[in-house]
Amino acid sequence: MRSEKINMKVGYLITGLGMGGAEKHLLKLLPELPNKKFIVSLTKNNQIGKLIEKKGIKIYYLNLNLVNAPVELIKLINIFKKEKPEIIDTYLIHSNLIGRFIGKFLGIKVLNSVRNNYSYSKVYSRLDKYTSRLVDLYLPNSKALKSYLKSINIPNSKIKFIPNGVDITEYSKKYNRPNYRKKLKIPLKSKVIINVARFVPQKNQELVIDGFQKHLHKNPDSYLLFVGEGPTLNYCKQLVKSKKISNIKFLKNRKDVDHLLNMSDIFVLASIREGMSNALLEAMYFGKCCIVSNIPENKVLIDKYCGLTFSNPESLGKSLDKCNIKTIKNLGNKAKSKVLKEYSMKRIRKQYLGVIQCAE
Repeated sequence: MRSEKINMKVGYLITGLGMGGAEKHLLKLLPELPNKKFIVSLTKNNQIGKLIEKKGIKIYYLNLNLVNAPVELIKLINIFKKEKPEIIDTYLIHSNLIGRFIGKFLGIKVLNSVRNNYSYSKVYSRLDKYTSRLVDLYLPNSKALKSYLKSINIPNSKIKFIPNGVDITEYSKKYNRPNYRKKLKIPLKSKVIINVARFVPQKNQELVIDGFQKHLHKNPDSYLLFVGEGPTLNYCKQLVKSKKISNIKFLKNRKDVDHLLNMSDIFVLASIREGMSNALLEAMYFGKCCIVSNIPENKVLIDKYCGLTFSNPESLGKSLDKCNIKTIKNLGNKAKSKVLKEYSMKRIRKQYLGVIQCAE
């Protein structure tokens, strides 16, 4: 591995650095990479940004909106002129599109780290398609996203799969399952189901609530924990209240998600669309029985050997019903083995570094 390759500079462009999967991926990926790097955020969202800065990585924050776009885009161009990266790696659709034109204008190679299937939006998918010639390489985080990329005519030669990963060094703490259940006033023998996700329509927490309600009819001692915040949080709280569903706790954003996963039995993800869920990978690492919506991106991680899938509230309720102690343990152990074998952050960093070296 030649030193000049390791010392290349990569500029990362992302829409914001709030609490999201792409942002958390950068937090885990970048600090241990040996190459020079910096990040530009199109917005001032910085919950994850603060943590990245503590790792010694320079971040520029813009305040891009429709009114000030010309001024902020000039600032963006000047940042890249000043930093002189060999590669621009972009995250999330707005940055993906803007980064392509910046790269073309400045003569810098552009990588798109694809986190989602944009076929749900005619505007996004068409813009993605008609500007795709400006991209040198696409880096989808799920093999299931390849079908979307093919639909916008991206050739296989321009696609390199780089998944999300789990950094096992983050989880060296001692966990106390009984104490955490006591804190949340949950009996030790109760079945605990957890959902960790932003409260946005894409994550579909409403379906989780409906499925849990059906499960609760036969299993009145079960509990459901929601971890996360977002625009649909209040709606979901009102839904639970109006339906008078018991044993549901909304915990908002937490810094102790690993402890909450450890004290839970089942992880549920009901996403309508996804890339590769960091929360799902973490749940698998903690040996949780994972029950996920049957979209292709989730099924890349969860198959019949290491979890269960569902398509509606009824099938979710039935899946929750069938999860006894033996099933939970068996599926959880297989899920953990899969993550350790295929999705360790150490392995992902090595794959990514190999790709950017070749791209440069």
